[in-house]
Amino acid sequence: MQSFKNMIAGSAALAATFVTVAAATPLRAEPVRVAVAYGDLDIASDAGASELLVRIARAARVACGHDDAGSRIQVANCRLQAVKSAKGQVAMAQSNEIKLASR
Repeated sequence: MQSFKNMIAGSAALAATFVTVAAATPLRAEPVRVAVAYGDLDIASDAGASELLVRIARAARVACGHDDAGSRIQVANCRLQAVKSAKGQVAMAQSNEIKLASR
Protein backbone atom coordinates (compact mmCIF):
# COMPACT_ATOMS: atom_id res chain seq x y z
CA MET A 1 0.00 0.00 0.00
CA GLN A 2 2.83 2.40 0.84
CA SER A 3 4.50 1.79 -2.54
CA PHE A 4 1.20 2.64 -4.26
CA LYS A 5 1.06 5.95 -2.36
CA ASN A 6 4.68 6.64 -3.32
CA MET A 7 3.88 5.86 -6.95
CA ILE A 8 0.94 8.29 -6.92
CA ALA A 9 3.01 11.02 -5.25
CA GLY A 10 5.80 10.45 -7.76
CA SER A 11 3.38 10.61 -10.68
CA ALA A 12 1.93 13.86 -9.38
CA ALA A 13 5.40 15.33 -8.97
CA LEU A 14 6.34 14.24 -12.49
CA ALA A 15 3.16 15.72 -13.93
CA ALA A 16 3.92 18.99 -12.18
CA THR A 17 7.22 19.36 -14.02
CA PHE A 18 5.52 20.51 -17.22
CA VAL A 19 3.38 23.51 -18.02
CA THR A 20 1.40 23.60 -21.23
CA VAL A 21 1.23 26.83 -23.16
CA ALA A 22 -1.99 26.70 -25.14
CA ALA A 23 -2.80 29.32 -27.70
CA ALA A 24 -5.84 29.77 -29.87
CA THR A 25 -4.64 31.36 -33.05
CA PRO A 26 -6.94 32.77 -35.69
CA LEU A 27 -5.36 30.59 -38.38
CA ARG A 28 -5.87 27.30 -36.54
CA ALA A 29 -9.10 25.63 -35.53
CA GLU A 30 -7.64 23.94 -32.44
CA PRO A 31 -5.36 25.40 -29.78
CA VAL A 32 -1.65 24.73 -30.13
CA ARG A 33 -0.06 23.23 -27.03
CA VAL A 34 3.62 23.51 -26.21
CA ALA A 35 5.04 21.72 -23.16
CA VAL A 36 7.42 23.72 -20.99
CA ALA A 37 9.67 21.63 -18.76
CA TYR A 38 10.64 23.07 -15.41
CA GLY A 39 11.49 20.02 -13.33
CA ASP A 40 15.14 21.02 -13.48
CA LEU A 41 14.45 24.47 -12.00
CA ASP A 42 14.05 25.65 -8.43
CA ILE A 43 11.10 27.90 -9.15
CA ALA A 44 11.10 29.11 -5.56
CA SER A 45 14.35 30.96 -6.33
CA ASP A 46 14.50 34.21 -8.31
CA ALA A 47 16.82 32.66 -10.90
CA GLY A 48 14.61 29.60 -11.37
CA ALA A 49 11.43 31.66 -11.61
CA SER A 50 13.05 33.99 -14.15
CA GLU A 51 14.22 31.08 -16.28
CA LEU A 52 10.73 29.57 -16.20
CA LEU A 53 9.26 32.87 -17.44
CA VAL A 54 11.79 32.89 -20.28
CA ARG A 55 10.77 29.33 -21.23
CA ILE A 56 7.07 30.21 -21.06
CA ALA A 57 7.57 33.28 -23.26
CA ARG A 58 9.55 31.20 -25.76
CA ALA A 59 6.78 28.57 -25.84
CA ALA A 60 4.16 31.30 -26.35
CA ARG A 61 6.11 32.57 -29.36
CA VAL A 62 6.15 29.03 -30.79
CA ALA A 63 2.45 28.45 -30.10
CA CYS A 64 1.25 31.82 -31.38
CA GLY A 65 3.53 32.15 -34.36
CA HIS A 66 5.30 35.19 -35.70
CA ASP A 67 3.68 38.52 -36.18
CA ASP A 68 3.55 40.23 -39.50
CA ALA A 69 2.16 43.63 -40.32
CA GLY A 70 -1.42 42.37 -40.55
CA SER A 71 -1.55 40.29 -37.37
CA ARG A 72 0.64 42.01 -34.77
CA ILE A 73 -2.22 42.73 -32.37
CA GLN A 74 -3.67 39.22 -32.66
CA VAL A 75 -0.28 37.60 -32.08
CA ALA A 76 0.49 39.90 -29.14
CA ASN A 77 -2.88 39.07 -27.56
CA CYS A 78 -2.32 35.37 -28.19
CA ARG A 79 1.06 35.52 -26.46
CA LEU A 80 -0.33 37.46 -23.50
CA GLN A 81 -3.15 34.95 -23.00
CA ALA A 82 -0.79 31.98 -23.38
CA VAL A 83 1.63 33.37 -20.78
CA LYS A 84 -1.24 34.23 -18.41
CA SER A 85 -2.62 30.70 -18.71
CA ALA A 86 0.79 29.11 -18.13
CA LYS A 87 1.41 31.27 -15.06
CA GLY A 88 -1.89 30.02 -13.64
CA GLN A 89 -0.79 26.44 -14.24
CA VAL A 90 2.52 27.10 -12.48
CA ALA A 91 0.71 28.57 -9.48
CA MET A 92 -1.57 25.53 -9.33
CA ALA A 93 1.38 23.14 -9.63
CA GLN A 94 3.21 24.96 -6.84
CA SER A 95 0.11 24.71 -4.67
CA ASN A 96 -0.15 20.97 -5.36
CA GLU A 97 3.54 20.48 -4.55
CA ILE A 98 3.05 22.22 -1.22
CA LYS A 99 0.04 20.01 -0.44
CA LEU A 100 1.99 16.85 -1.36
CA ALA A 101 4.96 17.93 0.73
CA SER A 102 2.78 18.54 3.78
CA ARG A 103 1.24 15.05 3.76
